[in-house]
Amino acid sequence: MRDRTIAALVLALAAAALLVAGRSAAQGTARQRIAIRQVDGVAEFYDVATGERFVPRGVDYFWIVPVEGGFEDRVFGVDEYDAGRVRADFAMLAANGYNTVRMFLDTCSSGPGCMGRATGEGLNPAYLDNITEVMRIARDEGLFLLLTSNDLPDQGGYWELSNRGANRFFEGYRNAHYLTSYGVLAATRYWGDLMAGLAARNAPFDAVLGWSLLNEQWYFNDQPPLSLMSGSVTTANERTYRLDDPAQKRRMLAEGIVHYIDEVRAVIKGADPQALITMGFFHPDSPNPARTGDFRYVDTAPLLNLAALDFFDFHAYPGVELDLPQYVENFGMTGYQARPVIMGEVGAFLASYPTVESAARALQSWIAESCGYGFDGWLYWGYYRAPEAIGDASWGLVDENGVLMSALAPANQPDPCAPVPLETGNIAFGQPVTASRALPDEPPENAVDGGPAQWGSGAHPPQWITITLPPEEAVGAVRLQVAQWPAGETQHRVWALRDDAEILLAEFRGVTAEGDVLEAALPVALSGVAAIRVETLESPSWVSWREIEVLSGLQAASGACVVMSPGAVNLRTGPGTEFESPGKLSAGQGAVVTGQAAGADGFVWWQVPPGVWVRSDVVNTSGGCEGVPVVNP
Repeated sequence: MRDRTIAALVLALAAAALLVAGRSAAQGTARQRIAIRQVDGVAEFYDVATGERFVPRGVDYFWIVPVEGGFEDRVFGVDEYDAGRVRADFAMLAANGYNTVRMFLDTCSSGPGCMGRATGEGLNPAYLDNITEVMRIARDEGLFLLLTSNDLPDQGGYWELSNRGANRFFEGYRNAHYLTSYGVLAATRYWGDLMAGLAARNAPFDAVLGWSLLNEQWYFNDQPPLSLMSGSVTTANERTYRLDDPAQKRRMLAEGIVHYIDEVRAVIKGADPQALITMGFFHPDSPNPARTGDFRYVDTAPLLNLAALDFFDFHAYPGVELDLPQYVENFGMTGYQARPVIMGEVGAFLASYPTVESAARALQSWIAESCGYGFDGWLYWGYYRAPEAIGDASWGLVDENGVLMSALAPANQPDPCAPVPLETGNIAFGQPVTASRALPDEPPENAVDGGPAQWGSGAHPPQWITITLPPEEAVGAVRLQVAQWPAGETQHRVWALRDDAEILLAEFRGVTAEGDVLEAALPVALSGVAAIRVETLESPSWVSWREIEVLSGLQAASGACVVMSPGAVNLRTGPGTEFESPGKLSAGQGAVVTGQAAGADGFVWWQVPPGVWVRSDVVNTSGGCEGVPVVNP
């Protein structure tokens, strides 16, 4: 009890000193442009200069670089910082209508170029200089920053102070940090040093949308006090809780983070009285389980009414364990309107969306749907793609010549809740589809919905799926996103159905696995295609497709060269009858021609998928066959 009282006194004195210092240093600097108001009982952001509603739309901005033992975000790192790069990227965002950039203050862990002093206590002045300059660049470019703490700086003495509260009742990392007096003192000292340092540099606080106390708050559920099932503990708020009572334990965790928020908020407000304060959270695991065995405990529902946050930052990604209604239920925000809620992280994982076009379409739909559940801002993860080695890599906003940058841009999508349809050239999207068979929860429509859901036949080969196409479009390519377990040898044929003819566009043979993308691009677009049929003849798994895309192409005047078989004709492995015959074209079947060669017999031989040959005098041709390139077999 004596130690707790002393710690509380130290906390109070330190916080008071920081408040005074912050007020003195920041006189006349805080000019927040974005505030929050109630309109018909619904909270919203607004621009105090214009009175217009403000909707945060932007990006999570980081530079992930390899460091010893792993990877770190080093945007502000003294050795890595590049003001010219930041300015160019921010200018690009502003040109596309984005208004908000979320950045992480303290992700550079150790070394002379990181946030905390490498020797001694406090923060690195050069690092604070970089933060200040980025704030000025943001203001210059008309952007607002959401400056976010990921954790206490590893250097500078903050963790040493926090860990003084660790004992057999409080695990020494996050649990002690949020629940003990020393942990809260460390947080207020850190934020006090940060705010005073920025104020001393005349940092433009009016460039800040909000200060985020934590990127993602959570406790260790397998460490004390969460792991303890008996006894009682007294936390930093000087309240005592029984650990054998689940209700008291839950209240302890909620009231503990509320106290943490109150103390740190007071320090920030002392330096920036008009500041907006928030905190980030990934989704709780109840009532819809999605992280079985996860060691992290998150509980946001009680905080919506208890925590002194100006707005909430909840993170929700499409294409993973939960759908939006489940996310909303787990966050506890069903019908919540008292304060704004933004989706401070929303992205498209490569594992769920193998193509950037499918990612863009899914994100547009996800964001639009989230409007109906009360989300009021979206920040895309991230501007650059994180290295795949760190896991859960997602498409970067600037990948593939900025497809996502354009697709989500406010300049192109003024109302994120009613997006303009994405022009990707995928003429299969949303079209009528049939299949040989389907599982009840994996219908064939899933293969053309632009999302991560798959069509599943529920059976081994042979199986087929057919997509009806708009009659005015020409087929330039077909792209298949593999859904397959286990990996192994497969054989697939892609047919164009035109009138009463079947035209072979491509054949794929080889080892495929979940997440692979198979693509067949035609040398010249094929017109008059009524439908595309994908036929699977060999696979170690039940036949499934994650997504099938048919990309439109420009139709040349003469069109693609096509051969049609009036009867059964042999295919050859080379341009001559002396070559082996691996199969036939049946009557009424055809193929797109990809090349030609002169045979030793004096005939022209046409090359057709999958790299086999048919003699010109036994088939009929149409289209621009005179322009077919000569190939060396």
